[in-house]
Amino acid sequence: MINVRSYHIVAALFQLGNSSRMKNIHILSMKYNRILKLKEAEMNTGFVQIYTGNGKGKTTAAIGLAVRAALAGERVFIGQFIKGMRYSELSLPNYIENIVIEQFGRECFIIRDPETKDLEVARKGLARSREVISSREFGVVILDEIFIAFHYRLVSSMDIRRLMLSKPKEVELVLTGRNAPAEIIREADLVTEMREIKHYYSKGVLAREGIEY
Repeated sequence: MINVRSYHIVAALFQLGNSSRMKNIHILSMKYNRILKLKEAEMNTGFVQIYTGNGKGKTTAAIGLAVRAALAGERVFIGQFIKGMRYSELSLPNYIENIVIEQFGRECFIIRDPETKDLEVARKGLARSREVISSREFGVVILDEIFIAFHYRLVSSMDIRRLMLSKPKEVELVLTGRNAPAEIIREADLVTEMREIKHYYSKGVLAREGIEY
């Protein structure tokens, strides 16, 4: 279907002589091909996404993106900082083979100050994340709760920034967790803030398997 603008361009070309018409068609064809190449390059470019804020849904959104990407044929890596407990999403690789999940946390929450063991596990997770990102084996890399690790000073904003800078052009990098630092937000391509308006926790509802974990 030809839109009005295209119709007028074609009509104008046919009013020209044959040589002028062919020359202009060639120019338009070259411009069109350049646009197609730019769009193709754009579609093959990976961006940096951030899901932050005090509301529920950051990990949930990242897991949803992981499933969508995997079903589209991408290999997906999910690295979970702070978490070492059993979460339902750990079963994902049993159903979708091109999803890999690894945890960089202990089997308990950090309630007060982190211990030396927490720091050691987080640093190993950081090293593993660098390895995964630079390997180009995964089209999507999700670093879940990395901003909580930042909040507890287990990783620095410079550590996170280095991960972003080391990202190959085609890799999509997703970072989640509360308290994303302003300097990282400025450099990301997409930032979504989950804001709590109401939550059933305030009524004493406990975390439910399959919903919260």
